[in-house]
Amino acid sequence: MTALTVPELEQRVALNEGRIAQTLAPYDPVTATLAWFDTLRAIEDCINLPHHNWSDDQVLPGLYAQPVMGMIHQPAKLQETRDMLAKEFTEPFANRFLQLLVRGAAIGMSFGGHGLVHVSAGFTTVGSMIGYLMSRRRHMVGMLHALPHLCRGRIKVDPLDTLNLFLPAIEMDALSLVGAEQALLVKASAARLGLGENATPDYALLDPLFLEPERSKITEMPTTEAGARILARRETLAPDRLFSAAELRNDILMIEAAYAEFDLSGTDFAAAADFVRRMSRDHIERDFWIAIRPQALRRLFDRCALPEPLRRALVHDEPRFSACLSTYAPFVLVDGMYRTTVTLLSRFMYHWRAVTLDRRKRYQIRTGFIFEAAVASKLREQGFDVQDITRINRHEFDVVTVRDGVIWNVQCKNNFLDLERLEADPARFAKYNAMLVRGYERALAKERRRENVLTAKLDNTRIEHMLVARFPVVTDNPRVVPFSRIGRFSEIADEVALAPDASHLTEGVSG
Repeated sequence: MTALTVPELEQRVALNEGRIAQTLAPYDPVTATLAWFDTLRAIEDCINLPHHNWSDDQVLPGLYAQPVMGMIHQPAKLQETRDMLAKEFTEPFANRFLQLLVRGAAIGMSFGGHGLVHVSAGFTTVGSMIGYLMSRRRHMVGMLHALPHLCRGRIKVDPLDTLNLFLPAIEMDALSLVGAEQALLVKASAARLGLGENATPDYALLDPLFLEPERSKITEMPTTEAGARILARRETLAPDRLFSAAELRNDILMIEAAYAEFDLSGTDFAAAADFVRRMSRDHIERDFWIAIRPQALRRLFDRCALPEPLRRALVHDEPRFSACLSTYAPFVLVDGMYRTTVTLLSRFMYHWRAVTLDRRKRYQIRTGFIFEAAVASKLREQGFDVQDITRINRHEFDVVTVRDGVIWNVQCKNNFLDLERLEADPARFAKYNAMLVRGYERALAKERRRENVLTAKLDNTRIEHMLVARFPVVTDNPRVVPFSRIGRFSEIADEVALAPDASHLTEGVSG
């Protein structure tokens, strides 16, 4: 995609937007949106199967290995899978999953028949289908927000037809749209850095689980005494379901517990938590669906004293598909009702936690230390001997390691990028990206000038300097590693050690 020129990329974005709108236009917005809601529930069921507390540890590996496209020719195997899931969960759950398998098999064979072998491969087994659906999750939620705006016709949509109708638009146009927009960011950033027209620097946005970067994941936060007291209020969950209103409320408690040291009670997150808890009790249907009329929603906004930015964040009304892809808003207006689900509300609350905390100085400092610990842990897993060195005289260091007789001095940068805002404007992104990259390169140059402090301390003259950035930047500097690539740090380090000394490490380069 980066081989295209800027005008060609802009044309590609417009083309993909237009084709998606053209694809959706003939369909009735109400039945299309409600049917896609049903499909998303089945997809969420599938994606979250690995997180279920299975009564038998052998069930999940066996389920992972089951064929998808081949299973429709094995009715006995389908029935066996359905019976197993009905016993573990409920009859409706088992039926949803079975329907998803059959529809996945059909769309997988269709993709294969049209020469899209790499897409068809995603439906080879249940395990590969889970991976495929995870990789398209953002696009599928974006489709949910687009349907009420872009569907303008009268063709009614049956839930059994949604994958056939809408997944090709995601595969053929939504992915291309995202690729073109990210290529525009790379182009603008490369030009700002003066890397030349033919440069193709990497922009490693998502981690291996297809998640966006954040200052500190909930799994990285230590549990404090205050947090433990909050967790003690968790509700008992029904063992026969993956999602429920009680689980949504427990998700909020887990966020409050993990970040208890930052006292979320006096923030906008507390207002959002109060609002969502009320929704989960007063407007829940079948322990999963939530529906509320616009007037009632506005009254609840007022009752919970939600600030205006939070009100705007809860409801998305931008019809462009690219804008639908970047929203975390949980509510969709369809047939005169605002509708959502417990999973969409949980997703929003986790996002709003970051919005609330990310600009607080104490949180930034604290998560900087947590990030250093996360980097050290990942390097230790890859054979680096992490040294107990944080300060020598008045010199501070982040993560100092030794591997195969070489000192690897690793700086950890937890600088924040508001990706939702910056990615909408390539010029703004390029400006901020250049500021970070030049700052990173000056930091690496500074480490070089004081490397004798470490070599003397460790009695070793061989030293290499690296920098790990929590948020991705566009750069051709191999010593700047995004955290999304931390699993390959050992391999990247080998390449750096063998390469000629980089010319990036100079001071005073303007951005």
